[in-house]
Amino acid sequence: MILSVQKKASRFSLKLFLYFYIIFFFSGCEVLSTTKQIETPLLDKNNYIQFVSLETEQTAQTIEKTQFEWQELYKGIEFCTFFDKSSSSVCNAVKIKLDTQNLKIIASNPVEPFYNNLTSIFKGETTRKFAKNNNAIVAVNATPFNYPAGRLSNKRTLAGIYAVNDIIYAPKAGNYAALVFYQDKHGKFFAKVLDSQNDFEPNDSTRFAFGGFWALIKNNDIIKFDSKQKEPRSAAGIINNGRTLILLAIDKSNFTSKGATFNETSSILYNLGAEEAIMLDGGSSSSLVIDGKQISKAFPHVEVALSFGFVFDEPNDKPKTDESELKESKLDKSEIKP
Repeated sequence: MILSVQKKASRFSLKLFLYFYIIFFFSGCEVLSTTKQIETPLLDKNNYIQFVSLETEQTAQTIEKTQFEWQELYKGIEFCTFFDKSSSSVCNAVKIKLDTQNLKIIASNPVEPFYNNLTSIFKGETTRKFAKNNNAIVAVNATPFNYPAGRLSNKRTLAGIYAVNDIIYAPKAGNYAALVFYQDKHGKFFAKVLDSQNDFEPNDSTRFAFGGFWALIKNNDIIKFDSKQKEPRSAAGIINNGRTLILLAIDKSNFTSKGATFNETSSILYNLGAEEAIMLDGGSSSSLVIDGKQISKAFPHVEVALSFGFVFDEPNDKPKTDESELKESKLDKSEIKP
C-alpha cells in the first residue's frame, strides 16, 4: 500500500516537473524584445523572407481552394473551422465587418505606462482570461513580447508598437509590420496593414495600433518567405478596403494538426480573401477565443502581454446556435489524417 502511494507520488512529481519544464523552455512568443534592457537583436528579416512577391494570377493557380462554411455568431461576425490540406492543419477563422453598428474594439492596458520613459509594462494574461474579464465576443493575441524580469515574473514588455488613439505605449520596431485600426467621421472602423511600424503616425482617426511580425500579403500579392518552420499561428487579414477583418488561428495539436509555415499561413489567408495580411505572435502565444471558449489548439497557452477583441456597446441579437456546433463548426473529421 505504501509502495503504491509512493509510486503515484513519484509519477505526479515527474508530470509536474515535465509541465514546468515545457512551460519554462518552450513557451512564449517567437521574438526577443526591442527594449534596451535586452541586447539581443530582433529576428533578421533577411533570414526569413525573399524580397519578391507573386503575381495574383500565379498565386491563385498554386493554392488548393478550400470550401468555407461560415457560421453567423452575431450580426457582422462569422466563424469557420476547416482543415487545410496543404499545411495539414486545422484552421479557425473569424470574419468581422468592422462597420457593424455598435461594434467596439478593446485591448489590454499597461500596468506601468512608460516604464523608465522607454516602454510600458504589461501584466501577463492569457487571451481567454482577457476575453472573460472584458466580456469579449472575440479575442486574439497580438504583439510579440519579452520577459524583462525573467520568465517566472508576470511582467511583460512589447516587441513592437502599441498605440491607443494618439498615445504610443510601446516603441516602434521598424523591422516589423503593424495592424492599425481607424475610425471615420461616421464612427465606423476600418483597418490597414503597414509594412513597417516606422510608417505609423497617429492622427485624429487612429484608435489602435498593434505590432506583429511581417506583412504576409500586400496589394493582393503573397510575399514569399524562406522559413519552413511549422508552428501554431495567429494572423490577421483585411478585405473590402479595410472594412472587414479576418482573424486566423492555426492549430498545432498532437497528430491532427501540424501547424503552418509563414507561406502556408499566407496562402490560407489569401484563400480566405485577404487583400493585405500580417503575422501576429505565434507559437504557444497563439490563441483565439470566442464567447469565452478557447477555440484554437496549442500547448501550452501562455500568459501574453497584449490581446485585443471586440464587444458591442449595446446588445446584439445572437443567432440560435447549438454550442456543440460552435466547437465542431462543421469540420469534416475524415479530412484529418494523422
